[in-house]
Amino acid sequence: MKRLVRLLTVLTLCALCVIGACASGSDAVSVSHADTLHALHLFRGTGVNDDGSPIYSLNQSPTRLQGLIMMIRFLGEEEAALACETDSPFTDVSGQAESYVSYAYRRGVTNGTTASTFTPGATLSANAYLAFLLRAMGYTEADGDYQWENILPFAVSLGILSDADAAALESGELNRGDMVDLSYRALNCPVKGGESTLAQTLMEKGVFTEEEARNAGILSTASVSGVPDNGSTSFEAFAPLAPDLPENPMPWETPVSDASTIDYEKKSVHTSEGLVTAHILTVNTRNPKVRVKTALVDNRLGHTASFTKIVQNSGGAVAVINGNFFNSYSKFQSPIGHVMSDGAFLYGNSGLSSLGFTSDGSIQVGRPAVFTRLTSGADEWSIYEINTPEQEDVTSIMYTPAYGEQVSVTNGGWALTADGGVITEFYSVSAGASVNIPPEGYVVYMGGGYASTPYFRIPQKGSPISMEYYLRVADEEGFTLDGVQNIVSGAPRLVQDGVAVTTLEAGFQESRFTTASSSRTAVGVNEAGELLLISVPAGATIQQMRELALAIGCTDAINLDGGASSAMYYKGNYLTVPGRELTVTLQVFVDE
Repeated sequence: MKRLVRLLTVLTLCALCVIGACASGSDAVSVSHADTLHALHLFRGTGVNDDGSPIYSLNQSPTRLQGLIMMIRFLGEEEAALACETDSPFTDVSGQAESYVSYAYRRGVTNGTTASTFTPGATLSANAYLAFLLRAMGYTEADGDYQWENILPFAVSLGILSDADAAALESGELNRGDMVDLSYRALNCPVKGGESTLAQTLMEKGVFTEEEARNAGILSTASVSGVPDNGSTSFEAFAPLAPDLPENPMPWETPVSDASTIDYEKKSVHTSEGLVTAHILTVNTRNPKVRVKTALVDNRLGHTASFTKIVQNSGGAVAVINGNFFNSYSKFQSPIGHVMSDGAFLYGNSGLSSLGFTSDGSIQVGRPAVFTRLTSGADEWSIYEINTPEQEDVTSIMYTPAYGEQVSVTNGGWALTADGGVITEFYSVSAGASVNIPPEGYVVYMGGGYASTPYFRIPQKGSPISMEYYLRVADEEGFTLDGVQNIVSGAPRLVQDGVAVTTLEAGFQESRFTTASSSRTAVGVNEAGELLLISVPAGATIQQMRELALAIGCTDAINLDGGASSAMYYKGNYLTVPGRELTVTLQVFVDE
């Protein structure tokens, strides 16, 4: 509250007089401007302090690449930049930097230092940053709005800086504080060809909300008068780009603050198929106080409960969302995909994308093909699935107490029973038979075809037996089971390694996963390794979910169950209320 009062006081002064923007570095005014831009998702800084507050490094001199990336992020265009596949003529940029530079070149925001170089590591000049800023607002040299030699006076005419500021910048070196001040002042300047200010345009695009803008005070400042009307080019002609791209050229190295726990944001994002509004929870799983758990109602498959009851019975969860798809219209409402809770697989069914949460707070993403290995002396058996109801001749399935007290045999085969780490039974079973599941053990169904292979070894009653989960094949994305305690699964995959995924998994190719708009829930991970919980109660298409996930900074994202199953709870508020009872939820706890 004190910081907000300080910000509003500074902003009120801004409306009455011109505040210097030259060689400001980390003075109080520049820090206030940086705080405002940070609150509006327009500026992140270079890291975080121990208390979770951002480090702005305002006295540092930015490079040309840092300035360009900050500009792209400032305009909310990260998604479009990262998706850019058009080549630029510059030979001195590569990797992810090339996407940003190529995008900016295609949009006319940069012309490079020569016909073939961008010179990314060179120190950024005030003229160059103003050129980035003005071009993004629609003002260009090509249209005769300004020339390189008079760019500072032109910025003065727009109200971005004063005559004194221009004189100081002309003779001094630009620092990050100056970039912040210039960007802040530009918010209240009109874009070319329209009456809207840059702030209003960014708000309409969903980069920040009207409430956030009013809280920051930027909508109360009067528009600057006397702006020349030199054409019809509008801001919209130069981008639809997305928020939260740090200006640092290596944003993935920004550390996560151990002090933060969960942040909530309601955000609107313009996508190629229209506006999408989402509830977003950002969870710092690396904070030792934060725990993430995948929960099954009563720890029993097929059991469901109202979302309100699930939250009430969670044991103090701060945030809860719905999890895996499940067979909601079947008698046995089993999940789809892996469900691991507190280190035990309650359901094991490979094939879908999964998010795994380790004991140290890291997050793994991939499509793990999980098997279970049983070992008794020199003999081993591989178990393909856990608690799945479909029994086939060539398969093997483990049934644990999470399945119930008994398992019905639907296809003749063999049953292995283990209790207390010892094989208690191994016998043939016929279709229609029921096998009791020990409360401290498990039953393994082995199809006749599975048990008839030459390498099959008959389990010996009374022999000790152990079990472990393992991956049948190495996961292509590097997902391992090392330290993983909880897993949630879903489909389709929305984002992988920072790129939208447009292929659809088998079983997820209906219209509701292609063109239909429906309530949606998704989970994602950002560059900092934070967990993002996403709920869109008003509806979105899968394509809109892909674009939304990219816009809010997800490097990986997975669609979870949606429609009538969409649910989100946070700190006493039911932000999305499902239309049916649920079975799997993802829960977040913050220990005192």
